Amino acid sequence: MRIPGQFSKRQSALLSAALRHIRDAEHLGAPGQPHTSLDQAYHLAGFGPECARKATLSHRWSDKPLGHTLGRPADPLLEFALALDPTAARYSPLDWQTRYPALSAWDPQCRYQATGSRRQQEVEQLLGEASRAVHEIVAALWADGRLPDGSFEAGRAP
Repeated sequence: MRIPGQFSKRQSALLSAALRHIRDAEHLGAPGQPHTSLDQAYHLAGFGPECARKATLSHRWSDKPLGHTLGRPADPLLEFALALDPTAARYSPLDWQTRYPALSAWDPQCRYQATGSRRQQEVEQLLGEASRAVHEIVAALWADGRLPDGSFEAGRAP
C-alpha cells in the first residue's frame, strides 16, 4: 500500500520521462553537436512538461484524456483533475499559456512537419520554457519531500 503523498511507480516513470525528454532535446538542439536536429529537439521539448504535469496528478485516469495538449484545450479537464487531487495544484500545472507562451503554442503534430522547419532561436525559446516548467515541478516535489534526495540529478530516475 502506498503512503499518502508518496509517488507511485507511474508518477516516477512520468517524471523520469520528463527529465529524459528535456535532456534529449537539449542534446539534439545544441549547436555544434555532430547529430543535431532542431526539428526533433523542438518535438521532444514539449513532451517534457506534459509528462511532468501528469506526474503531479495522483489519479492515472487523467493521463489519456489530457493527452499531449499543453494549452487552453486541456485546462478544463486539468481543473477537474485538480479538484479531485488538490495536492497537485501546489505544483501550478495551470495558466501555462501566460507563463510559458512558446510551450503553450507547441503541438505534438509538429512531428509531421518537413525537416528544416525549426530555427535555433525558436527551439531555444521553447526548450528554455520547457526546461523551466519541468525543473520547477521537480524542485517543488523535492522540496515537499515527495522525491528521494538526489533523485532529480541528471541521469537518475526518481
